[in-house]
Amino acid sequence: MNFYRVKSNATLHEFNDPIGKCPILGRDLNVIQEELITNVGGKLMDVDSEENIHDTHCFIFSEDLYFSKQFLKKAIDAAKDSKSSLQYRFSRNTFNQRYVLPCSLDTDKHHVFNFQFRSVLEIKPHIIEQEVFENSMRLPRQIVSGENYSMDQCATYAIHLISPFHLMFANLAMNLERTIQYQNKIPDFIKKRFNSIKGKWYFRGLKQMNRIGKNCVIHPTAIVEGSVIGDGVRIGANTIVRLSTVQNNCYISDNVSVMHSVLGEGTFIANSNYINSCLTYKDVFLIHGPYQLSIFGQNSACFAVINCDIRLDQKNIKIPTSEGVMDSAQPLLGIAYGHRSKTGGGNIIAAGRIVPNDLHINPPDNIILNFDKWK
Repeated sequence: MNFYRVKSNATLHEFNDPIGKCPILGRDLNVIQEELITNVGGKLMDVDSEENIHDTHCFIFSEDLYFSKQFLKKAIDAAKDSKSSLQYRFSRNTFNQRYVLPCSLDTDKHHVFNFQFRSVLEIKPHIIEQEVFENSMRLPRQIVSGENYSMDQCATYAIHLISPFHLMFANLAMNLERTIQYQNKIPDFIKKRFNSIKGKWYFRGLKQMNRIGKNCVIHPTAIVEGSVIGDGVRIGANTIVRLSTVQNNCYISDNVSVMHSVLGEGTFIANSNYINSCLTYKDVFLIHGPYQLSIFGQNSACFAVINCDIRLDQKNIKIPTSEGVMDSAQPLLGIAYGHRSKTGGGNIIAAGRIVPNDLHINPPDNIILNFDKWK
C-alpha cells in the first residue's frame, strides 16, 4: 500500500523548526512517520501537492500530522472494508478534549485530520473508534470548575502540529502510551483498581514499568515510578520522577518533582523545582518553578519566572498558531519558550503566550540591578 506525505515546507509556529524535524520523545516526526508506515508494510513517498498523486488506491496525509501506531492500524482496517474514499476523524471525548488540540479542520462534533484513504469513489467521513482509559487529578476549585481534572489516556490519536503547544501535547500523549500497554497485561479483576490514581496496584505497577539506562546515578532517597530514564542521567536526593521520559545526560537536582513530562537531552533542573506535564528540547535550564503544561525550546533558560497557566475567570486559554489565534479548549495551559530564549527572574508571563526565539527578557525594573539603586 502506498502512503503519500504532502510536503509544504512548513515550520513549527514561532519556533521555526522544520515540521519534519519536530521532536517526539527525542525523535524526528518524519522518522517516526516513516517507521510506522514501514512496519505495516507500506511505502512512503513525498509529494509537493495532492495534484501530483495519480494513484487511485492509497493513503494521503499532511506532513504536520503526528499519528499513533493504533491510529494507523485502524485507518488501514477501515480502508480494507470500504469501497469509498475516507476522511478520518474522531468523535469528541475526554481524552481528545485534553490532548488533541483544535485545528481549522474541526467541526462542532468531530476532530478532523488531513489523513485520507483515496479510492475511485467519492469521499465519506469515517470516525475512528478510541478506547479511553479514565484518569484524573484533583485540583482546587479556584483553578478549575469541579475538583477533578481529566487526564485520560488513549493509544489511538492524531494531532496536527500547528503550534508548539500542539507539539507538547503530542509528546505528553505518547509519553503516557506505555501505561496503557501495561494495563493491557493486567487481569480484568484488578484492572479497575489499577485505573484508580489512589489504588495500591497503580503504584506497584508504576515501579514495574521503569526502564533505566546505563551509567545513571540515582540517589537512594529518590523515587522513580513509571518512567524511562536515558543514559548518564543524574537524579538527586528526595526527588520524584513519575510517568516521565528523561533523555540522556539530564541532571535533576535535589527535592525536585518531575511529573508526566518529557525532558530533552542535557536538560538541567535546579533544586526544589516542580515540573508537571512539560516538554523540554535539548539543553534547557530551569530554576525556581513551578512550571506546568509548558514547552521549552533548545538551549532556553528560565530564572525564577512566574509562569502563569490559568485564567482567573476559568475560561479557556487562547493560543497563537499557524492558523491564527484560536481557543485551545484548555482551562490550564502554560507558556512556550522559544529556542535560546532567556527569561529573567521576577517576570510574569501570561498563559498561552510564546516567548520568541533568541529573546532575552531582563528582570523587571523593581528588581535591584544597579549598585546605586538605594541612593
